[in-house]
Amino acid sequence: MAPLPPVTRRLVGRLNMLAGFMLLVALALRIYVTYYAYQQAGVAALYNRQFVFSLLLLLGGVLLLWLGWRMARRVKAP
Repeated sequence: MAPLPPVTRRLVGRLNMLAGFMLLVALALRIYVTYYAYQQAGVAALYNRQFVFSLLLLLGGVLLLWLGWRMARRVKAP
């Protein structure tokens, strides 16, 4: 498949950065909600699956930001 034109590549990179940023903001809000539930119900409000899922989403958000930055700045892949 042919590489994307530079304008399209920058646009896709910016959209990836926006998606990563929004995902990280959502995770920050989720941490606030989890903390509130912890204050109300104690340790019973915390779930191991929820923690692992949050870590995976954090990794995905950072990866989206990193890939989007590389695409927007036209850095060649290794």
